[in-house]
Amino acid sequence: MRLLPLNRPVNPTRGLRCAGLAAGLLLSAAVQAQLQGQPPSPAGTENPAAVQLRSSPRLQESITPAERREAPLHLEGGHITVRPDLDLRVQGGARLRRPGLSVQAGRIDYDQVQNRLQAEDGVRIQREFTRMEGPRLDLRLDSFRGRFEQPRFDVLQSGGYGEADRVDFVDASRATVHQARYTTCGRNPGPGWLPEWLLKATRMDIDEEESSIHARGVQLRFMDVPVLALPVLSFGLTGERRSGWLSPLVGVDTVNGIDLQAPYYWNIAPNRDATVTPRWMSKRGLSAETELRYLESDYSGQARLNLMPQDSLRDARRWGLSLQHSGSLDSGITPLGRLGLALNISRVSDDQYWKDFPRSGSGANLALTQRLLPSTASLHWARDELSMMAQVQRWQTLQDPLSSSFITPPYDRVPQIQLRYNRWRAQGLDVSVLADTTRFEADYSRLPASPVAARNGERSLVQAQLGRSWIRPWGFLTPALKLHATRYQLDAPLDNGQRAMQRVLPTLSLDAGLTFERETRWFTRDVLQTLEPRAYYVRTPYRAQDMLPVYDSGATDFNLSTIFSDNPYVGQDRIVDNDSLTLGLTSRFFDSRSGAQMVRMGLAQRIRFSNQQVVLPGQTAAQSGLSNLLLGAGIRWDDQWAFDGTVQMDSQTDRVVRSTLQARYSPGPYRVINAAYRVNRGVSEQVDLGWQWPLRELFGQRSASGGQGCSASAASAGQGLGAGRWYSVGRVNLSVPDSRLVDTLLGLEYDGGCWLGRVVFERLSSTLGSASTRLYFQLEFVGLARIGANPLRTLRDNIPRYQYLRDDVAPTSRFQHYE
Repeated sequence: MRLLPLNRPVNPTRGLRCAGLAAGLLLSAAVQAQLQGQPPSPAGTENPAAVQLRSSPRLQESITPAERREAPLHLEGGHITVRPDLDLRVQGGARLRRPGLSVQAGRIDYDQVQNRLQAEDGVRIQREFTRMEGPRLDLRLDSFRGRFEQPRFDVLQSGGYGEADRVDFVDASRATVHQARYTTCGRNPGPGWLPEWLLKATRMDIDEEESSIHARGVQLRFMDVPVLALPVLSFGLTGERRSGWLSPLVGVDTVNGIDLQAPYYWNIAPNRDATVTPRWMSKRGLSAETELRYLESDYSGQARLNLMPQDSLRDARRWGLSLQHSGSLDSGITPLGRLGLALNISRVSDDQYWKDFPRSGSGANLALTQRLLPSTASLHWARDELSMMAQVQRWQTLQDPLSSSFITPPYDRVPQIQLRYNRWRAQGLDVSVLADTTRFEADYSRLPASPVAARNGERSLVQAQLGRSWIRPWGFLTPALKLHATRYQLDAPLDNGQRAMQRVLPTLSLDAGLTFERETRWFTRDVLQTLEPRAYYVRTPYRAQDMLPVYDSGATDFNLSTIFSDNPYVGQDRIVDNDSLTLGLTSRFFDSRSGAQMVRMGLAQRIRFSNQQVVLPGQTAAQSGLSNLLLGAGIRWDDQWAFDGTVQMDSQTDRVVRSTLQARYSPGPYRVINAAYRVNRGVSEQVDLGWQWPLRELFGQRSASGGQGCSASAASAGQGLGAGRWYSVGRVNLSVPDSRLVDTLLGLEYDGGCWLGRVVFERLSSTLGSASTRLYFQLEFVGLARIGANPLRTLRDNIPRYQYLRDDVAPTSRFQHYE
């Protein structure tokens, strides 16, 4: 470019057109000359001298400092006045561009000596993720330091916008906004319009590199009413994590009274973080809840500690601890090689903890709300087909002092050592060996009365299995032989004075199945149907086991999976005598085009050729003949409807003993209804209903896919159905015999476009005669924060396929708003 004398006007548009035409002609001539001098390439080969495409760094999301410094400036406008090596002025639709920066104004003055830009008259500046408009700009392009007076700004990453008295640019990625007013609510025409929520701050520090905003002297107004005032507030431009105070939480329930929480999030490192939550409950006092999470290449885990120095309601110190850790030890530490380490610890201060704190402040802490709390530490080692495990496990059993019933504590394993050998072959014999020795201990002294005395002792066993599988497309055949040898050594003698006992039992099984297929057509759809009969025979002789202690055995659930097993009990203390044949039939229907399973139907029944003699205490022995008939079906005909059902029928009376029927209807986003009916005759009968649905559709008005959101299309995925819509959410569990609601969750959600409101009522039954009631309230400002108790986890945990009205979206690209 030739620099012109001062005050000589020039038309740059004409010059650019001529320069572009000349460059195009020169490039075309060069390419033609290059190609004409090269012979044609043979088929399947490449000409290395031919013009080839190569990647360019210009489309990368990040711009390096070197690119910012060395990139040329592009200027255009109605008139350009230049003083060579000094300065220039662009007037009339002036525009300056370089990578990461675009400036438009009525007039632009550029000082080449100081690398300083001054713009006036309708200034518009755009960077990667911010856009500002105002009357006057003063900026140094090398350091990107300067100021912008009375700007209106848009934060493109969060969809927020606002205005301020002044913006000070600190560098290429940071800016300080003075006397800022910020919101994400969409602009509406009219002189009296106000955004639904507005954040006022004496100072806002915007950091595009960290994708965060730090505000000072904050006042948050909702519907022009002040709802929050804070000296400091930090929030993100994206969903990335960062340290700072989170929104305070407020809740009310019948157990704790008014519940106020102020969580602080500490982003220690990309793979470590912690949350510390000071908490005040009007009926109990002060407490602190902490959560630590970590993730390393060799280990990971999380720890939770809830500490209340003095509970005014119970007049005691309360605490709860939950720790989960899994990892491995370096092979250089032990001669065995690499060792795996796992910790799972759950402990609370007293028996009432599960009732008084059914949920922690940050959400459900299931590890501390159960009544049987395990604490386990284990070491694992494996090499090829051999593996070993050593663990110690202790239980804490929470009894209810107000109940006449009690829970029998499980036996502690102190310790358990296990060795496994597994060799599976595609062609050949499958061999597995399990060797285990465990020390079992229990203390029943706290129980008011126990029908069974604790029988502490040691159990050692060896279980070996030999099998062979023939698998073909048309079926399979698997014979197997298992040998189970067990030895018990008790601390206290039995009634007959015996302390040591042995048991050796063989088990023979034969599993066989066939697969038939046919192509058919159902309701204009091409379908592949299968018919899969299966037979499973088991033979285990009888050995008297009434004198053996019961350490870890229990009855399995009787279903279409467990009916094809050699023992109806889990654990090693009871090996049932068996002479039975299980017959089953399954039919499945697949979509011929997609391969998706649409329908599955099955039935199974066991035939015993002799009466069962080995039973657990309190269990009923199965008689010879036919067992209960199991029926099951699952339907996924399309994406809207789903049905699952299992029925257990008494083969003698043809009555339904137990059944579970479940259905789901989900015609679109944010529309789901789940219904379930469960009956266990003589034990329980329950109806379960859960839903999320737009309210206007309940009254016959169809929600259109559209609406005005705050920054994106309302119909986009994870962004709701549009502003101005109410949603009903809930789950109800009804006990039919008692005509009583067991657990209840009812709520309303409102999508205001740039804000969301939720009110959720929850009632949890802890025992038959007691329940806790809690009211959640949450006000969420889209792109800013949530204020109130957090019901989102409660809704997700209780309503299958519940959808959050504002899911995290993909990060904004700098080319999305490119100018």
